[in-house]
Amino acid sequence: MSEHNVNVALHEALDDAPMMNAAEVITYLQNHPDFFVEHAEALAGLPLPTTRDGNVVSMAHWQNNVLREKADQHQVRLEKLLAQAASNQQNHDKLLHLVSSWLGLIDANEVPLQIESDIRDAFRLDATQVIVWNESTRAIYHPVGQAWSDNVVIFANSLRAPYCGPCKGFEIETALAKKSPTGQIASLAIVPLWGTVGGAHVCVGVLLLGDADATRFTPDMGTHFLQSIAHLAGSALSRVQSPVHLTLKN
Repeated sequence: MSEHNVNVALHEALDDAPMMNAAEVITYLQNHPDFFVEHAEALAGLPLPTTRDGNVVSMAHWQNNVLREKADQHQVRLEKLLAQAASNQQNHDKLLHLVSSWLGLIDANEVPLQIESDIRDAFRLDATQVIVWNESTRAIYHPVGQAWSDNVVIFANSLRAPYCGPCKGFEIETALAKKSPTGQIASLAIVPLWGTVGGAHVCVGVLLLGDADATRFTPDMGTHFLQSIAHLAGSALSRVQSPVHLTLKN
């Protein structure tokens, strides 16, 4: 059969056959790897990749380039995963170090201060604050000598998960900004601390983290690590705040 007749027969067969989408064509060729070997004439009418000077690239060379590009993409993804794993390990090591130092404290007034400074220094934050109150009286006993409205307690009680995002004019933002070297914060995390009082879960405090970098805390960030920090900080506080046992409520 002449090349012309082959092409005519091929087009007629394609016209009569049901239309195949790209995925079906790929699947068919994968299931029939010898298709173009047995039907070399089918390649005659197909446009092939060319170089800048117009020379046709061999299929083997072109395929190698495609595979090389995919390998480079996978390498980039692998490097990002390895970097994230290393970062997670570093954060885990920092937490272990912090907990070991917190568990050695026995002064109820010293623990919140130590937690604030340790978290600020370990994670290079501009400002940190632990606020703790008595649930029955809602009297804030840390920090000492600072006036807070009931809105702080009410807002903390409304949270069931950490708030992460930009500043929105919360009362606590002013206190955090004063503790920042720049006197300003652009993003913050508000992490509620929950405790068991009389058999019931109640909010007994919050952990506040602030930074001048607006992208440090964002609404779409994961909060698992923040919850781990809060849980460990709460456990350290619970040792010196009996009978209130502080934990993070999930």
